[in-house]
Amino acid sequence: MKTAVSEVKWAWDHPVVQELLLKYYRTRIFSTPEEADALVRQVLSLAGTEPPGAALDVGCGLGYHAAAFAKRGFKVFAFDPGDQFVAHARQYALECKVDVEVARMHCRDLEHATRFSMAWAGAYCPGQLTPDEVEADFRRIWRALMPGGIFVSSVAGKSKAPPSEKAKSWSELEDCYVLTEKWSDGTHAHEHCAFVYPDSNRVVKVHEVDRMYGSKEIVPLLEQAGFVDITTYRQIGANEPAGPGGYFAFRCAKQGGSSK
Repeated sequence: MKTAVSEVKWAWDHPVVQELLLKYYRTRIFSTPEEADALVRQVLSLAGTEPPGAALDVGCGLGYHAAAFAKRGFKVFAFDPGDQFVAHARQYALECKVDVEVARMHCRDLEHATRFSMAWAGAYCPGQLTPDEVEADFRRIWRALMPGGIFVSSVAGKSKAPPSEKAKSWSELEDCYVLTEKWSDGTHAHEHCAFVYPDSNRVVKVHEVDRMYGSKEIVPLLEQAGFVDITTYRQIGANEPAGPGGYFAFRCAKQGGSSK
């Protein structure tokens, strides 16, 4: 019997990528409602923002953070490019009996102006974007904030790493094996994963290429977008400054003035 092989280019809005993440990596990628609620408490403490007001959730995933903001009295607009994630977010808001407006879109589609008192981007992954595209997204968030609005984010994606040789590994999941190959060219991180299903004689190959961003790359883009008072942290809730390469978080503000 011939093995059925499908090739997938990584993208958050790709249906196969969404299915794989929800089936195998749901808790790792999206945490739990309880963890999200605790994180939102830390985010609001860092932002110094209190309800009432409007909150923007950029890349809301399954909607756990958005619901936590709404429970605290914020009027929430949340969006994500993945239709399956958006469906989960809407259902979760209904289950929590909170009013959250959830849209399926990318940040490039954000057209709101001076509406929100704060913006939150949890586990923000800019790796699929060029620096110019990241700056353009930051500028859209800047425009969406009211004067004095606060933008807080935790940045995930691929950590900065020097060029490296290809490293191969494998793991076993509930119904398949995953063969992984990773390497860095100094600018982009490459990760190829083959999900091998022996029972159905099929293979799903996912190819991911992400530009690596650290705090030294992100902060200038925030400045160019118009943000001020930019502070980086090792993580939300930690007072230590961000390192040069790994995951990090930031807080910044929009001063008064007309939109750019």
